[in-house]
Amino acid sequence: MIRRLRKHRLLAFALVCAALTVVLALLAADVSAWQTTVSRDDLRFRAQPTHGALWNPVTNLPGDPASALVGTSSTIKWRRALQYFWYSRIGSNPDIRMDTSTLRAATQDKLLSEVSSAPTEIERSAAANLLGVLVVTTPAVGYDQSAIKQLIRRATDYFQQAITLDPTNRAAKQNLVLALRIAKPGKGRLGRDARSGYGYSKGESVVVFCSAF
Repeated sequence: MIRRLRKHRLLAFALVCAALTVVLALLAADVSAWQTTVSRDDLRFRAQPTHGALWNPVTNLPGDPASALVGTSSTIKWRRALQYFWYSRIGSNPDIRMDTSTLRAATQDKLLSEVSSAPTEIERSAAANLLGVLVVTTPAVGYDQSAIKQLIRRATDYFQQAITLDPTNRAAKQNLVLALRIAKPGKGRLGRDARSGYGYSKGESVVVFCSAF
């Protein structure tokens, strides 16, 4: 009887060990899937920023414990904010129907969240810079001169905040100069860029946008 109990215990222990081995193997595979998918989709995002289903790996274990283990929450939150910025630039979200004003408001909320909670100062600075670009590219239809000046002032504040968070943020520095030149354009090249509006910003702001990964 005792021998039978021992055999059953050994068998049960062996089954538990086998199950644990399978779970650990699946967990390792899920961690690898997250790492591979994020790296691959970062490259896809650079080429196609509006590509659907980015950073969404297929995992094996229910509840996706690998996501918590790797700590993907802040990583994906940051990338979604960046993707929304791109949606606001083209005026549509391919996944959800939104009017332009709603989309811009959602983008602003996501970027504001990143400014306050992103894990690194570089990311917080990049988010503040993009907020400045978002504000200064607000369509001016229906705005009087006073309202436009307020928009420029808000954008300037965001660019200055970006520089404070990361003094090496070159794009924020140039965007700050352009924002100031919009209010009072000079005769040089930057003045001409400012007078032509922030269509120019798809140079510098996109550099920060893509290099933020």
